[in-house]
Amino acid sequence: MGESSGKVHLIYAIVGSDRFLRSQAVDKLVRRLADELDTLTRVSGADAVLAEVLDEVRTVSLLGSRRVVVVEEAASFISAHRATLERYCAEPSPSGCLILSCPTLPKNTRLYRIIATHGAVLHEDPPKGRAVLRWIATRAQAQYGKRLTSATAQALREQLGDSPGGLDAELAKLAAYVGQREEIAATDIEALTGHHRQEKVFAVTDSMSAGDAKKALQDWEQVLATDRAAPARAIAGLAWGIRRLREARSDWDNGVDLHQLARRLYTDPALLRRRLEQVSAEQLAEQQRDLLAADLAVKTGASTIDSAVEKFIVKHSAPPGGMSPLAVGRAP
Repeated sequence: MGESSGKVHLIYAIVGSDRFLRSQAVDKLVRRLADELDTLTRVSGADAVLAEVLDEVRTVSLLGSRRVVVVEEAASFISAHRATLERYCAEPSPSGCLILSCPTLPKNTRLYRIIATHGAVLHEDPPKGRAVLRWIATRAQAQYGKRLTSATAQALREQLGDSPGGLDAELAKLAAYVGQREEIAATDIEALTGHHRQEKVFAVTDSMSAGDAKKALQDWEQVLATDRAAPARAIAGLAWGIRRLREARSDWDNGVDLHQLARRLYTDPALLRRRLEQVSAEQLAEQQRDLLAADLAVKTGASTIDSAVEKFIVKHSAPPGGMSPLAVGRAP
Protein backbone atom coordinates (compact mmCIF):
# COMPACT_ATOMS: atom_id res chain seq x y z
CA MET A 1 0.00 0.00 0.00
CA GLY A 2 1.26 3.45 -0.81
CA GLU A 3 1.11 4.80 2.77
CA SER A 4 3.01 3.61 5.80
CA SER A 5 1.86 6.24 8.29
CA GLY A 6 -0.50 5.15 11.06
CA LYS A 7 -2.61 8.28 10.67
CA VAL A 8 -6.25 7.60 9.87
CA HIS A 9 -7.88 9.83 7.27
CA LEU A 10 -11.54 10.57 6.61
CA ILE A 11 -11.33 10.02 2.86
CA TYR A 12 -9.29 7.54 0.81
CA ALA A 13 -8.97 6.72 -2.87
CA ILE A 14 -7.46 3.32 -3.64
CA VAL A 15 -6.33 3.33 -7.25
CA GLY A 16 -5.00 0.52 -9.44
CA SER A 17 -5.78 -1.50 -12.53
CA ASP A 18 -5.95 -4.84 -10.70
CA ARG A 19 -9.20 -5.51 -8.84
CA PHE A 20 -7.66 -8.14 -6.54
CA LEU A 21 -4.87 -5.84 -5.32
CA ARG A 22 -7.35 -3.06 -4.67
CA SER A 23 -9.58 -5.44 -2.75
CA GLN A 24 -6.60 -6.52 -0.64
CA ALA A 25 -5.72 -2.86 0.01
CA VAL A 26 -9.29 -2.11 1.10
CA ASP A 27 -9.26 -5.06 3.51
CA LYS A 28 -5.91 -3.95 4.94
CA LEU A 29 -7.21 -0.42 5.42
CA VAL A 30 -10.40 -1.64 7.10
CA ARG A 31 -8.28 -3.68 9.54
CA ARG A 32 -6.34 -0.52 10.37
CA LEU A 33 -9.63 1.20 11.12
CA ALA A 34 -10.92 -1.66 13.27
CA ASP A 35 -10.44 0.12 16.61
CA GLU A 36 -12.55 3.05 15.44
CA LEU A 37 -15.05 1.06 13.37
CA ASP A 38 -18.76 1.29 14.15
CA THR A 39 -20.29 -0.01 10.92
CA LEU A 40 -18.81 -1.09 7.61
CA THR A 41 -20.87 -0.68 4.44
CA ARG A 42 -19.72 -1.92 1.05
CA VAL A 43 -21.52 -0.93 -2.13
CA SER A 44 -20.82 -1.30 -5.84
CA GLY A 45 -20.24 1.96 -7.65
CA ALA A 46 -22.81 0.95 -10.28
CA ASP A 47 -25.49 0.62 -7.58
CA ALA A 48 -24.39 3.30 -5.12
CA VAL A 49 -26.85 6.12 -4.41
CA LEU A 50 -24.99 9.31 -3.60
CA ALA A 51 -27.43 10.53 -0.93
CA GLU A 52 -27.33 7.17 0.87
CA VAL A 53 -23.53 7.02 0.79
CA LEU A 54 -23.13 10.54 2.19
CA ASP A 55 -25.89 10.04 4.76
CA GLU A 56 -24.08 6.96 6.04
CA VAL A 57 -20.68 8.63 6.47
CA ARG A 58 -22.28 11.75 8.00
CA THR A 59 -24.36 9.89 10.57
CA VAL A 60 -22.87 10.27 14.04
CA SER A 61 -22.37 7.01 15.89
CA LEU A 62 -23.83 6.76 19.37
CA LEU A 63 -20.70 4.86 20.38
CA GLY A 64 -18.40 7.66 19.30
CA SER A 65 -16.77 5.43 16.68
CA ARG A 66 -16.60 5.84 12.92
CA ARG A 67 -18.82 4.64 10.08
CA VAL A 68 -16.85 3.34 7.11
CA VAL A 69 -18.32 3.23 3.60
CA VAL A 70 -16.46 1.50 0.77
CA VAL A 71 -17.55 2.22 -2.79
CA GLU A 72 -16.15 -0.60 -4.93
CA GLU A 73 -15.45 -0.06 -8.65
CA ALA A 74 -16.24 3.59 -8.09
CA ALA A 75 -15.36 4.97 -11.54
CA SER A 76 -18.98 5.38 -12.68
CA PHE A 77 -19.98 6.72 -9.25
CA ILE A 78 -17.24 9.34 -9.43
CA SER A 79 -18.13 10.34 -12.99
CA ALA A 80 -21.80 10.77 -12.12
CA HIS A 81 -21.22 12.79 -8.94
CA ARG A 82 -17.82 14.42 -9.35
CA ALA A 83 -18.79 17.96 -8.28
CA THR A 84 -20.60 16.81 -5.13
CA LEU A 85 -17.76 14.45 -4.21
CA GLU A 86 -15.26 17.28 -4.64
CA ARG A 87 -17.24 19.39 -2.16
CA TYR A 88 -17.59 16.53 0.32
CA CYS A 89 -13.94 15.47 0.12
CA ALA A 90 -12.83 19.05 0.73
CA GLU A 91 -14.74 18.96 4.05
CA PRO A 92 -15.24 15.28 4.97
CA SER A 93 -17.44 14.42 7.92
CA PRO A 94 -15.50 13.50 11.08
CA SER A 95 -18.09 10.81 11.86
CA GLY A 96 -17.23 8.64 8.88
CA CYS A 97 -14.58 7.39 6.52
CA LEU A 98 -15.26 7.17 2.79
CA ILE A 99 -13.14 4.80 0.70
CA LEU A 100 -13.34 5.02 -3.09
CA SER A 101 -11.81 2.06 -4.96
CA CYS A 102 -11.32 2.62 -8.68
CA PRO A 103 -9.05 1.54 -11.57
CA THR A 104 -7.94 5.09 -12.38
CA LEU A 105 -8.03 8.56 -10.86
CA PRO A 106 -5.89 10.96 -12.91
CA LYS A 107 -3.54 13.12 -10.88
CA ASN A 108 -4.47 16.20 -12.90
CA THR A 109 -8.10 16.11 -11.75
CA ARG A 110 -9.44 18.36 -9.01
CA LEU A 111 -10.86 15.39 -7.12
CA TYR A 112 -7.45 13.70 -6.95
CA ARG A 113 -5.82 16.84 -5.59
CA ILE A 114 -8.58 17.34 -3.00
CA ILE A 115 -8.38 13.75 -1.74
CA ALA A 116 -4.57 13.90 -1.64
CA THR A 117 -4.80 17.11 0.43
CA HIS A 118 -7.58 16.17 2.84
CA GLY A 119 -7.13 12.40 2.87
CA ALA A 120 -4.91 9.92 1.06
CA VAL A 121 -4.59 8.41 -2.41
CA LEU A 122 -3.14 4.89 -2.25
CA HIS A 123 -1.76 3.44 -5.48
CA GLU A 124 -1.85 -0.33 -5.91
CA ASP A 125 0.15 -1.08 -9.05
CA PRO A 126 0.41 -4.72 -10.17
CA PRO A 127 3.93 -6.20 -10.29
CA LYS A 128 5.65 -6.43 -13.65
CA GLY A 129 8.52 -8.44 -15.08
CA ARG A 130 10.56 -10.36 -12.53
CA ALA A 131 8.71 -8.55 -9.76
CA VAL A 132 5.83 -10.96 -10.48
CA LEU A 133 8.02 -13.86 -9.33
CA ARG A 134 8.90 -12.04 -6.12
CA TRP A 135 5.22 -11.29 -5.56
CA ILE A 136 4.30 -14.96 -5.99
CA ALA A 137 6.96 -16.13 -3.52
CA THR A 138 6.12 -13.42 -0.99
CA ARG A 139 2.39 -14.06 -1.20
CA ALA A 140 2.84 -17.82 -0.86
CA GLN A 141 4.94 -17.40 2.29
CA ALA A 142 2.99 -14.58 3.92
CA GLN A 143 -0.54 -15.80 3.20
CA TYR A 144 -0.17 -19.56 3.05
CA GLY A 145 3.09 -20.34 4.83
CA LYS A 146 4.58 -22.08 1.78
CA ARG A 147 7.93 -21.66 0.05
CA LEU A 148 8.46 -21.54 -3.71
CA THR A 149 11.71 -21.45 -5.61
CA SER A 150 12.11 -18.90 -8.37
CA ALA A 151 11.82 -21.68 -10.94
CA THR A 152 8.59 -22.94 -9.39
CA ALA A 153 7.15 -19.42 -9.31
CA GLN A 154 8.05 -19.08 -12.99
CA ALA A 155 6.27 -22.36 -13.76
CA LEU A 156 3.12 -21.06 -12.07
CA ARG A 157 3.40 -17.78 -13.94
CA GLU A 158 3.75 -19.58 -17.27
CA GLN A 159 0.57 -21.51 -16.55
CA LEU A 160 -1.56 -18.62 -15.30
CA GLY A 161 -0.06 -15.34 -16.47
CA ASP A 162 0.53 -12.23 -14.36
CA SER A 163 -2.90 -11.62 -12.80
CA PRO A 164 -2.43 -11.40 -9.00
CA GLY A 165 -5.99 -12.58 -8.39
CA GLY A 166 -5.60 -15.68 -10.52
CA LEU A 167 -2.20 -16.43 -9.05
CA ASP A 168 -3.46 -16.07 -5.50
CA ALA A 169 -6.43 -18.35 -6.16
CA GLU A 170 -4.07 -21.01 -7.47
CA LEU A 171 -1.70 -20.56 -4.53
CA ALA A 172 -4.62 -21.22 -2.18
CA LYS A 173 -5.39 -24.46 -3.99
CA LEU A 174 -1.74 -25.47 -4.06
CA ALA A 175 -1.33 -24.78 -0.35
CA ALA A 176 -4.29 -27.04 0.42
CA TYR A 177 -2.97 -29.67 -2.01
CA VAL A 178 0.50 -29.95 -0.42
CA GLY A 179 -0.96 -30.03 3.10
CA GLN A 180 1.67 -29.95 5.83
CA ARG A 181 4.57 -29.84 3.38
CA GLU A 182 6.33 -26.48 3.61
CA GLU A 183 7.31 -26.14 -0.05
CA ILE A 184 5.24 -26.07 -3.24
CA ALA A 185 7.09 -27.90 -6.02
CA ALA A 186 6.82 -27.65 -9.80
CA THR A 187 5.26 -31.13 -9.82
CA ASP A 188 2.45 -29.82 -7.62
CA ILE A 189 1.76 -27.04 -10.11
CA GLU A 190 1.68 -29.51 -12.97
CA ALA A 191 -0.72 -31.74 -11.05
CA LEU A 192 -3.24 -28.95 -10.45
CA THR A 193 -2.78 -26.46 -13.26
CA GLY A 194 -1.07 -28.39 -16.00
CA HIS A 195 -2.06 -30.78 -18.72
CA HIS A 196 -5.25 -32.30 -17.33
CA ARG A 197 -6.99 -29.05 -16.45
CA GLN A 198 -5.75 -27.43 -19.63
CA GLU A 199 -7.30 -30.18 -21.73
CA LYS A 200 -10.65 -29.71 -19.96
CA VAL A 201 -10.53 -26.01 -20.78
CA PHE A 202 -9.52 -26.65 -24.39
CA ALA A 203 -12.36 -29.16 -24.73
CA VAL A 204 -14.77 -26.23 -24.27
CA THR A 205 -13.11 -24.17 -26.99
CA ASP A 206 -12.91 -27.22 -29.29
CA SER A 207 -16.64 -27.80 -29.01
CA MET A 208 -17.34 -24.09 -29.53
CA SER A 209 -15.20 -24.06 -32.67
CA ALA A 210 -17.06 -27.14 -33.92
CA GLY A 211 -20.37 -25.35 -33.48
CA ASP A 212 -21.55 -27.77 -30.79
CA ALA A 213 -22.88 -25.51 -28.05
CA LYS A 214 -24.48 -28.41 -26.19
CA LYS A 215 -21.17 -30.30 -26.00
CA ALA A 216 -19.33 -27.09 -25.05
CA LEU A 217 -21.72 -26.58 -22.12
CA GLN A 218 -21.14 -30.17 -21.01
CA ASP A 219 -17.39 -29.61 -21.25
CA TRP A 220 -17.78 -26.42 -19.22
CA GLU A 221 -19.41 -28.47 -16.46
CA GLN A 222 -16.25 -30.57 -16.37
CA VAL A 223 -14.13 -27.43 -15.96
CA LEU A 224 -16.45 -26.18 -13.24
CA ALA A 225 -16.24 -29.53 -11.45
CA THR A 226 -12.51 -28.98 -10.85
CA ASP A 227 -13.29 -26.15 -8.42
CA ARG A 228 -16.94 -26.04 -7.42
CA ALA A 229 -16.09 -24.19 -4.21
CA ALA A 230 -15.11 -21.14 -6.27
CA PRO A 231 -16.81 -21.15 -9.70
CA ALA A 232 -15.40 -17.73 -10.57
CA ARG A 233 -11.97 -19.36 -10.65
CA ALA A 234 -13.30 -21.76 -13.28
CA ILE A 235 -14.21 -18.73 -15.40
CA ALA A 236 -10.65 -17.49 -14.88
CA GLY A 237 -9.42 -20.89 -16.06
CA LEU A 238 -11.49 -20.62 -19.23
CA ALA A 239 -10.18 -17.10 -19.83
CA TRP A 240 -6.65 -18.40 -19.27
CA GLY A 241 -7.17 -21.16 -21.88
CA ILE A 242 -8.46 -18.68 -24.46
CA ARG A 243 -5.53 -16.35 -23.76
CA ARG A 244 -3.07 -19.21 -24.22
CA LEU A 245 -4.68 -20.14 -27.54
CA ARG A 246 -4.60 -16.52 -28.67
CA GLU A 247 -0.90 -16.26 -27.84
CA ALA A 248 -0.22 -19.51 -29.67
CA ARG A 249 -2.24 -18.35 -32.67
CA SER A 250 -0.29 -15.08 -32.81
CA ASP A 251 3.06 -16.88 -32.51
CA TRP A 252 2.05 -19.42 -35.17
CA ASP A 253 1.04 -16.63 -37.55
CA ASN A 254 4.48 -15.11 -36.96
CA GLY A 255 6.27 -18.31 -37.90
CA VAL A 256 6.97 -19.97 -34.54
CA ASP A 257 7.46 -23.72 -34.92
CA LEU A 258 4.28 -25.68 -34.22
CA HIS A 259 6.13 -28.34 -32.21
CA GLN A 260 7.60 -25.65 -29.98
CA LEU A 261 4.12 -24.24 -29.37
CA ALA A 262 2.77 -27.71 -28.63
CA ARG A 263 5.45 -28.29 -25.99
CA ARG A 264 4.55 -24.99 -24.38
CA LEU A 265 0.88 -25.98 -24.22
CA TYR A 266 1.51 -29.61 -23.20
CA THR A 267 -0.35 -30.96 -26.20
CA ASP A 268 0.08 -32.87 -29.45
CA PRO A 269 1.22 -30.79 -32.47
CA ALA A 270 -1.48 -32.23 -34.75
CA LEU A 271 -4.18 -31.48 -32.18
CA LEU A 272 -2.85 -27.98 -31.63
CA ARG A 273 -2.79 -27.38 -35.39
CA ARG A 274 -6.47 -28.33 -35.65
CA ARG A 275 -7.29 -25.99 -32.79
CA LEU A 276 -5.41 -23.09 -34.30
CA GLU A 277 -6.97 -23.65 -37.72
CA GLN A 278 -10.46 -23.54 -36.27
CA VAL A 279 -10.31 -20.01 -34.91
CA SER A 280 -8.67 -16.72 -35.85
CA ALA A 281 -6.76 -14.34 -33.61
CA GLU A 282 -9.60 -11.84 -34.03
CA GLN A 283 -12.17 -14.40 -32.86
CA LEU A 284 -10.06 -15.28 -29.83
CA ALA A 285 -9.65 -11.59 -28.98
CA GLU A 286 -13.43 -11.17 -29.13
CA GLN A 287 -13.86 -14.22 -26.91
CA GLN A 288 -11.48 -12.72 -24.36
CA ARG A 289 -13.44 -9.45 -24.31
CA ASP A 290 -16.79 -11.21 -23.98
CA LEU A 291 -15.56 -13.50 -21.21
CA LEU A 292 -14.19 -10.50 -19.30
CA ALA A 293 -17.61 -8.87 -19.63
CA ALA A 294 -19.25 -12.09 -18.41
CA ASP A 295 -16.92 -12.23 -15.42
CA LEU A 296 -17.69 -8.59 -14.57
CA ALA A 297 -21.44 -9.24 -14.86
CA VAL A 298 -21.14 -12.13 -12.41
CA LYS A 299 -19.02 -10.17 -9.92
CA THR A 300 -21.38 -7.18 -9.96
CA GLY A 301 -24.48 -9.34 -9.59
CA ALA A 302 -25.84 -8.52 -13.03
CA SER A 303 -25.75 -12.20 -14.03
CA THR A 304 -25.22 -15.67 -12.63
CA ILE A 305 -22.20 -17.74 -13.62
CA ASP A 306 -24.37 -20.31 -15.40
CA SER A 307 -26.25 -17.68 -17.41
CA ALA A 308 -23.16 -15.63 -18.30
CA VAL A 309 -21.15 -18.63 -19.50
CA GLU A 310 -24.09 -20.16 -21.36
CA LYS A 311 -24.58 -16.92 -23.31
CA PHE A 312 -20.85 -16.75 -24.02
CA ILE A 313 -20.67 -20.33 -25.28
CA VAL A 314 -23.78 -20.06 -27.45
CA LYS A 315 -22.55 -16.82 -29.02
CA HIS A 316 -19.14 -18.23 -29.89
CA SER A 317 -20.21 -21.68 -31.08
CA ALA A 318 -19.65 -21.00 -34.78
CA PRO A 319 -21.18 -23.23 -37.48
CA PRO A 320 -19.17 -26.37 -38.26
CA GLY A 321 -16.57 -25.91 -40.95
CA GLY A 322 -16.08 -22.25 -40.14
CA MET A 323 -12.33 -22.41 -40.60
CA SER A 324 -10.58 -19.12 -40.18
CA PRO A 325 -9.36 -17.65 -43.46
CA LEU A 326 -6.06 -16.98 -41.67
CA ALA A 327 -5.54 -20.73 -41.43
CA VAL A 328 -5.79 -21.34 -45.18
CA GLY A 329 -2.50 -21.96 -46.94
CA ARG A 330 -0.41 -22.42 -43.80
CA ALA A 331 2.54 -24.72 -44.11
CA PRO A 332 2.52 -27.93 -42.04
